[in-house]
This record gives sequence, structure tokens and C-alpha cells, in this order.
Amino acid sequence: MNKFELYWRDLNIGSIVKTYFDMRDFGIISYKFDYLAEPSENKHLADFIKHSIRSSILIEEGDEEENAESAEIEEREFLDLINTTDWYLINEKGERKIILCPMFHEDDGITWMIDMKAAQS
Repeated sequence: MNKFELYWRDLNIGSIVKTYFDMRDFGIISYKFDYLAEPSENKHLADFIKHSIRSSILIEEGDEEENAESAEIEEREFLDLINTTDWYLINEKGERKIILCPMFHEDDGITWMIDMKAAQS
């Protein structure tokens, strides 16, 4: 079982235990960043995590109309968090791997993929 620390820039979002691998890695996160706090330490990031959780629920439910609206919100409000190389994992050996923007799920689930472009440079 692999363990990682998830970061966005210098902010430790939480500890991840990888529980599954397919095309994307899946794990359970123990948050260090309190995205539910009001006011949040980083409101924009907190809003993104909440939005990502809502979006993953819509995907699971197969609600295409609501999912399309959710995607519009992402494009309008969160592209700076989605299209960035500021997300990364640090493994137990201290190695840093840049990842694509993760997707957060209810019940503390999280999926992610290694950023292959960043890995090649």
C-alpha cells in the first residue's frame, strides 16, 4: 500500500493511501487542509475541492445536464487550478511527482494521474 502527501503549491492538502490502480490512481485522503472551514485559508482552493466533490457525485449519478453545467463552472472559475503543474505528490522516499489536477470524491476518495509531460521534461 503506497502512501503520499498531496500538495498544491506549498500547501499540504493531505495524506493519501493508494487503494486502487487502473488508468487513474485512486486512494483515500486524510485532509490537512480544512476546505470546509469558514473562512477558509484559501477560499478558491476550498471552493474547487467542494466543486470537484459535487462534480464526481454528478458523474456517478449519470446526470449529464447537471454535469455539463458543472463543467462550465470549472472552465469559468477553476482553470487556474486545473491547468497547472502546481499539484504534486511526495512519496514515502521523499520523491516528488507532478500530477494532473486530482478529482476529489465524497467519502474522502481521490483520483489522480501522473503528469506525463512534466515527467518527460
